[in-house]
Order: sequence, then structure tokens, then C-alpha cells
Amino acid sequence: MRMEIVGAGQWRESEERYQHLVHMLPDGLIVLSEGHIVFANFAFLSMIGVNKQEEIIAQPIHKFVHSDYLEQFSTNIRYLIREANPSNFIYFKLIRLDQETVEVELRAVAVKFDGKPAVQLIIHDISNQKRMEASLNEKDYLYKSLMESVVAGVFVVQNYNIVYTNPYLAEMFGYKEEELLSLSPIDLMAEEEIIKIRNEVMNGRVIGRDQFPLKFKGVKKNGCIIYLEGNSSIIMFNGLPSLLGTVQDVTFKQEKEKTLRDSAKLYQKMIKFVPEPIMLSDQGIILYVNKLAMQVFGIAEDIQIIGRSVFEFIHPNDHDSLMETMESIMSSDEPTPFQERVIIRSDGQYLDVELSCIRINNYLGKDVMLTVIRDLTDRKQSEELLIRSEKLSAIGQLAAGVAHEIRNPLTALKGFTQLLSAKYPEQPHYFTIMANEIDRISLIVNEFMTLAKPHFSKFHNEPLEPILQSVISILETQAILLNVELKVCYDHTRPSVYCNVDQLKQVFLNIIKNALEAMPQGGEVVLTVTTMEDGYVHIRIKDGGPGIPEELIKRIGEPFVTTKEKGTGLGIMISTRIIEAHKGTLQLSSVINEGTVVEIKLPIQEQQQEESLG
Repeated sequence: MRMEIVGAGQWRESEERYQHLVHMLPDGLIVLSEGHIVFANFAFLSMIGVNKQEEIIAQPIHKFVHSDYLEQFSTNIRYLIREANPSNFIYFKLIRLDQETVEVELRAVAVKFDGKPAVQLIIHDISNQKRMEASLNEKDYLYKSLMESVVAGVFVVQNYNIVYTNPYLAEMFGYKEEELLSLSPIDLMAEEEIIKIRNEVMNGRVIGRDQFPLKFKGVKKNGCIIYLEGNSSIIMFNGLPSLLGTVQDVTFKQEKEKTLRDSAKLYQKMIKFVPEPIMLSDQGIILYVNKLAMQVFGIAEDIQIIGRSVFEFIHPNDHDSLMETMESIMSSDEPTPFQERVIIRSDGQYLDVELSCIRINNYLGKDVMLTVIRDLTDRKQSEELLIRSEKLSAIGQLAAGVAHEIRNPLTALKGFTQLLSAKYPEQPHYFTIMANEIDRISLIVNEFMTLAKPHFSKFHNEPLEPILQSVISILETQAILLNVELKVCYDHTRPSVYCNVDQLKQVFLNIIKNALEAMPQGGEVVLTVTTMEDGYVHIRIKDGGPGIPEELIKRIGEPFVTTKEKGTGLGIMISTRIIEAHKGTLQLSSVINEGTVVEIKLPIQEQQQEESLG
């Protein structure tokens, strides 16, 4: 009897131990008898939101099965028992007391409970797993959508094979995705490009970089070249290090930049060689000058002027007006009209010019001022020659009438002076003065008549040297008396000119005689003859006299403007007219206390139809 008690106690202890183990199982466990729950462990109670076992004992299992699975639930249970394979699971859904759904996997085993046939169900809650899978699937779909929708080419390269590409990259190269995945990067770019990228990645990894810029030329399926730029990084893909990259097609940008560079070079050439002096300045600081502008400023290299203020090269009298122009031009897109200014050249000489300015937008990121410069030297000389010619014409017309009217009275005055001189011999002094002044008036009248009507004969081609030599031989005696040395320098060409010999002699006689008389204390007159490439022979006559003041030299050639005490000023005027009739020019320049230079230019052997200038 005692043994039986002990056996029953051991059985109860063992039952309690196993029951405890069953309640501690992480999966739900229930026992069904005739479709009702006769046992449930704690895990199942928690799964359906029940606190006590008594709340579900004797409850039909269908109460906790989702409506979508009610019809096949019993069939599935019978299938699992018949298979007698506990490893098979059936997916279905439970309904908690709060009506929330729980996704589970079910395994069924036939058992005995209280001596009756029963079914034991092992229920595994897979709700979290399903949610995680759904989240992973959602993220996978999201990342895939991002990769396939991103407006950039995306690729993964592993062991020189393309293991991933998005549609954008495939389209960029003109392939389908499956075609691109069968290619190697070598098929898409030149080998030297691959070597360059590999070296950049390797060097970057050595110094600890994880981002590597990409810039290379690709080859499309049709053989066209495209330019790509982007970034890349090293990642682990399928357990192996791989290169993940994103690139953009910048072919249009490259072509546009090339076009802009070519255009900039073209414009630079155009500005450099445009037949106008050009200068660019920023707030008065010179940025650029072309070759013609360098000639205007009298410099050989642009480095001599770039970076300096434009005001250094403009006469102070023009500073205020130039400042106003600079302020107004930067607020307008219209060019200024040409305005006269005076430039100070690098050698200190003044040069009359006219300037027109316009604003240039976005030159090297700045708004600058472009200035066009025109040298007015030739125009000024032409204007002076025109004025002088008009004066000569007016004086000639005046002289033709006045000289004729003066000659008759002069003849009478001269005759009566001689009679009076013979009648009153005791006072010869006054009559001598009167006779000299009448002769002076006659001389002026004769010069007027020459000016009015020079009586040129026909022109011929004549060697210049004999003409000059004959004049020098005439003046040598006067030069010796004045202690002046006459030096003559000819070049090797010995040119001929198309001329009237007598009139040229008159010009050279007049100019050289003036040079001699400018040095009563002695000195040196140098005559140089040079044939230039411009087709003219240059005759330069320089004396060592006191020079002519600047304000007076501009008027030399006007009637009665002279530095001689008894001069008329008509000699230079007549000489200028003769040289102009020979299609040449006559110019004077002088420096005080250094002397005066007369430069005569005559065309060499100009073939003209011989004509009489009468």
C-alpha cells in the first residue's frame, strides 16, 4: 500500500514537471478533442490575448480561426495527421480576442487525452517574421525602384565584370540591360581609361579615401564617344568587394565647353588682329591691348601696360571727362560716340586720338569696358593740309588781283623816286631808303605772282642727287661765309623722282638757305636722302639753330609768319605748294636750342601723264 502511494506521488510529480515544460514552450500548444480546446499552454494564451486557461477550455477552435481559413482548417488537420510527418507546417491565421489577426504556422499530431482520441497542435507565431519579410520586400522594392528610376547611370563592377546596371545606364550606352550585363567594362571604354580609374581607386584606398570621382570617355554600342562624369565607392556585394558607381552623360556639356573655348579663342584672335586698336579695362585697370593698341601707346610688349591705370596714358586735361564716360558706360549697353582725347605715349610724346567705349558683360566673370582707339595724326595732318591748301588758294586768288594793281603804282613810284633823287642830290639818304622799300614791295609782289601762278613746265623722271648737288654748289659760298658746314648723306639707291627740276631746285634752295641763315654764328646743316619701303624718298634737312617755338611752328607756312626780321613767310608757303604739286609732303619739327628739321617726301619715279601746270 505504501508503495502505491509512493508511485502515485511520483507520477503526479512527473506530470507537474512535464506540464511546466509544456507551459514554458515558446510556441503555442493546444489539444483538441472533438473540435474543442481541452488544453492550452501559456504561449497560446498569450498568442490569442487570453490571461487564464479557463477562458478558452471547452471553447471550439473555430472561434479562434480566421474566417478565410475555416473551410480548409479541418481538412488541413486531417491531412497533417494522415501524413504522420510532424515536420510539415500549414499556414493560417488566428483571431485574437481583440479581433487582431495573428499569422501562424501549424503542425498537428494525433494523441490520446483522458483516454480519448485527440489532436495536438503546435502553433508557431510568424507575425513578426512576416512583417519583417514584408518590410524587407518593401525595402527591396523601394531600393530597386530608386535604382531603376534614378536619372543617372548606376553600375556595380566585380572582377572586371558588370554585375548590376540600371536601365538608365543601359540606355545611355545604347544597350538592353541583359546585353550590358554580359559585357566587360573594357567593352565600354578604352583600356587606358580603365587603367586610369583603377589607379585612382588604388591610390585613394592607400590614403584612406572611400569616394572616388569618375571622369572618362565611354564607347556606345554604335561606336560613338560619350563623356561621363560621376562618383564611385568600394562596397561588399555578394560577399566580394565591388565598385559601385553613378555617372552622368556630360557629352553636351563637353561639346558646349569645347565650343565656348573655340569661340573664345576665335574672339581672342579677332580682337588681337582686328584692324583697330583695342583695349579692355576693369575700373580703369588695363586688362588687354592688341598689337595695334601697343603701337598707339608706343610699347613693344603688352606686359609694359597690362595692370596699369589707363589714366597714366591719358592727358590730365582729359581725366575728368574720361571718368564720366567710364561711369556712364557701365550702366548702359550702348557704345559712346567717338570723343577726342590726347594720349601720352611711352616716350612722352602726345598723340591726338578719338575713343569709343562699350561695356562687355561677363568677361572672365566681370563687366569690363572695351575701348576702340583711332589715331587722329593722319586726319589732323590732312585737315591742316586742307586748311593750308584753302589758304593758298585764297591767297593765290587775292594775289592775282592785288599784285596786278600794285605793280602799276610801284612803277610810277620807282620812276619818280629816281627823278627826285637826281633833282635833290644833297639828300641821297632818304631816296635810297625809298628805293630799297620800293624794291622790297616789288619782291613781295613777285612772290605773290609766283604763288598765284607758279608757271610749272612739264614733269620728267629725273635723278634726285644732281638736283640737290646743284643747289648745294650754289649755297656753298654762303655756307663758308657763315662758318656753316654742309653735310650730305645719300643711301645706295640713288633714286629718281617724277618732277619739275626748276621748281624742286627752288624748294631746296629756299629750305637750305633758311637753315644756313638760322645759324649766323656757324654750325652744321645735315642733309640726308633715304629711300623707304613705302615707295617714297625722304629728304631730311636739319640745322643746329635756336629752333622755333611750338606755338609758332604750327603757323609756319602762313603768309607773313616768319622768324626772319625781314622775311615774308611766303617762301615756305610756295615750297609747300610745289611739293604738294609733286604728290609729296613737307613737314617741319623743331626743338628749342637744338634746331629745326624739315622733312620732304617725294614719290619715286611716279609715272604720270605729262601735263603742263600753267
